[in-house]
Amino acid sequence: MKRSKISLVATLLLAVSVFILYASPKDKIAVSVIRGPSGLSSTWMMSELARTSPSEFEFISVAGADMVVAKLLNGEIDAGVLPVNVAAKLYNTGAPIRALAVVGNGMVKFLTTDTKVQSLADCKGKTIYIAGQKATPDYIFQFLCAQKGLQIERDYTAIYSLAYPEIAAGLAGGKISYAVLPEPFASQAILKNPAIRTPIDITKEWQAATDQPDYPMSLFVARKEMIEAYPDKTRILLDSYRASINKAIEDPQLIAKLAENLDLGVNAQTAIIAIPKSNFVFVEAYQAIPSIEALLSVFLKFDPASVGGVLPSKSFYAQIK
Repeated sequence: MKRSKISLVATLLLAVSVFILYASPKDKIAVSVIRGPSGLSSTWMMSELARTSPSEFEFISVAGADMVVAKLLNGEIDAGVLPVNVAAKLYNTGAPIRALAVVGNGMVKFLTTDTKVQSLADCKGKTIYIAGQKATPDYIFQFLCAQKGLQIERDYTAIYSLAYPEIAAGLAGGKISYAVLPEPFASQAILKNPAIRTPIDITKEWQAATDQPDYPMSLFVARKEMIEAYPDKTRILLDSYRASINKAIEDPQLIAKLAENLDLGVNAQTAIIAIPKSNFVFVEAYQAIPSIEALLSVFLKFDPASVGGVLPSKSFYAQIK
C-alpha cells in the first residue's frame, strides 16, 4: 500500500467530507472488503450474512486501503479493515471512527538467498528491497535493526521502488538477494525458488524487543455512529467476523472456493496457499491495546505524523457488549 496516497486521501476527505460521518447511520450496514489475500478472512462472513441477514448487511469490495478510507469518510460504508497506523491517524485527526478488532497479526518476513546471513547484524552493508516505504514492514525492520545498532542508509541501503509482486518475482528470479516482504508474497517467492531462506524471524525479534507476543497489521474499524445506533448489529458483525476467521484457519479449501465464487480477486489455488500464511487472528481491540500501542509507538519514533502525532486515547477502542 502506498502510505502517501492513503495519507493524501485521508487529508483531503477529512477537510471536505468529515461532516458526513455525523449523519444518521443507515438501517443496512455496509462493510468494505479489500480484494486480494487480505480479504480472505472476511469470506465466510460475507457468505453467511448474505444468506441469513441480507436486509441488514451488505459488503462492498474495494481495491485497497485508500478506498476504505475514502468510503468511510464519505459515508458510503460503515466498517472496514485498515492498517493500524492509518486507523490511528484518522481517529487522531478528527474522524469519529472506532477500533473493533485486530484481524491480522504480524506476517513480515526477511528473505534472502545469501547463506551467510544468519542475523540482523549480518544485514550491514546490504541493499534490501522493502515492501512499502513508511509502511509497517519498513518501520518494523528499521526498529529491529536499530536494536542491533544498524541505521538505515548508514549501515544498509533500503530500496522502496518495487511493488510487492515485483519484489517477490525479483527474489524468485535471482535478481534480488535481500528483501522484506509480507505474506503471502514471501511464500509465493519461496515456492518459485527453494534457495530463498528466512534466517531472521521478525516476530521473535519483535517479541525480544517489546515483550509483546506479536504485532498487529490489520484493524477492523467502524463509524462511531453505527456502533452507537446499532450495538446489536455491531455484535453480530463482530461474532460473524470471528467465526469467519476461525473457518479460514480450520478449512482453507472451503474458504478458497467461496472466495473464488465471490470474486475477491484470488483464485482458489492461490487462496489455499495464502490462508495458512496470512496470520489471521481475531482479538477485540480493547483486549489488544498493549500490542497496538507497541506498534504505534514505533511509528511515532520514526514518523509521528503517520499516526497523527500521539497514541490514540482509550476512547478509540470500542467495547461492544
